[in-house]
Amino acid sequence: MKKKLLTIAILSSMISASAIAEEINNDIDMSDPTDVSTSVGASYGNDGFNIKGQLMLSEKSATSGQKSGVIFEAKNVFNEDADTPKFSGMVSHPTYGSVPTFNDTKIERSFRLRYGTINTNNGIGWSADAVFGDHPFYGNFAVIQAGPVMTIPVTKDLYIWPILYAGAVVVEDNMSQLLPPEKAAAANMSSSGIDIASTIMTGMIYTRYTLSEHYWVLLSTSYTEELQGKSWHDDVLDGGLQMPSFQGEIAVAYQMNKRQNIRLNYKTDNSDDTDDSYWVEYNQAF
Repeated sequence: MKKKLLTIAILSSMISASAIAEEINNDIDMSDPTDVSTSVGASYGNDGFNIKGQLMLSEKSATSGQKSGVIFEAKNVFNEDADTPKFSGMVSHPTYGSVPTFNDTKIERSFRLRYGTINTNNGIGWSADAVFGDHPFYGNFAVIQAGPVMTIPVTKDLYIWPILYAGAVVVEDNMSQLLPPEKAAAANMSSSGIDIASTIMTGMIYTRYTLSEHYWVLLSTSYTEELQGKSWHDDVLDGGLQMPSFQGEIAVAYQMNKRQNIRLNYKTDNSDDTDDSYWVEYNQAF
């Protein structure tokens, strides 16, 4: 009798442990922008072909609610529709003096690398975000920021995640291009590598509404302003970076199952230099 009771107890504990492990392993919410899993995704739209991958570094366990991971994104992988003129230097004109030239073409491909960690018990975490791209005047640039994130459940179906970022804009030093070659050589002017153009702050809010078991909507809005240095949104001719201060993006998703979804995305901003974007996206978690 004792052996039977012991056997039943052992089997019960094994089943319970297996159930807990399965629950933890399946604890994936692909509609949550702060959730962490190992996944891949691909999309295509009017701005070209994009890919992304996420790697879970630490996962929720029976004793810890902390999850962390990294996300890598490459947008417009094949550099489609790259026709924006790019500053290529100054030349001497007999009548007008030093004249800017735009003989190069801006590369439309960009990369994004993010690290995030979230405590699933209290919904508080932080993330670091780095975007790398090509600027039509300053050349290679990076926007690097970090800050806290919070999870706020408004109702069972409505959640918001406010994020406050602070960081810097790093640009390629193109001082040697700001004078005609003969004058730059006479002044012994050369590039010193990179410059910190500005320090900035970005406020962002994700809002998700669950429509049903298989459909949800995710809205993200952000506003960026400089703290010091070059203006984030002023024109280059006025000494600014000429970047959009406001960005909005909406995704309508069909959640096929716990680990697969298809999204329709639309993105807009307040810049006159960029068109609105739309794309279809597929994601697979593991």
